[in-house]
Amino acid sequence: MIALAPTFDGARTIPSELITDLMLALLQLKQGDKLLEIGTGSGYQTKAWAKTGAEVHSIEIEPWVDPTKITGDCVFLHSGDAKHGLPQEAPFTAIVATCGVTEIPKAWEDQLDDGGCLLAPIGEPACQKLTLFRKHGKHLVPERVAAYVKFQMLREKPVPKPVKPVYASR
Repeated sequence: MIALAPTFDGARTIPSELITDLMLALLQLKQGDKLLEIGTGSGYQTKAWAKTGAEVHSIEIEPWVDPTKITGDCVFLHSGDAKHGLPQEAPFTAIVATCGVTEIPKAWEDQLDDGGCLLAPIGEPACQKLTLFRKHGKHLVPERVAAYVKFQMLREKPVPKPVKPVYASR
């Protein structure tokens, strides 16, 4: 296993071409598949997934990518908290996280088709294991650790704090 560092585009990190190729090989996407990408980021990997002919649904907490730069007839960009996935578009034949997570959110497991695969960098911010899981029945089973990687961690929408009104005293 090798560690591959992402490059930086000025706003976000972009995984190396080698790691993107590895992820594509592990996912084995084909036409007719339905992929959920967790973290659109710059859209670099979204383009790669789209070239497979799969229907790609990509979710980003703070979308800023120009949707015209992503090619593919079946690419759908969504805004929201990726921890919850996209239940309205489920089920998915594959889910790929392009951000690190300490554990797989239950929502992702629930939205994956039986027999589907989930690929995610699992671990702490300093180092994650790029792990391929397969869903058997209602359970995710790890199949392979493919590489040690370092992705930005999944960010969640902050919980709004209640605002207490302040009244002027007389």
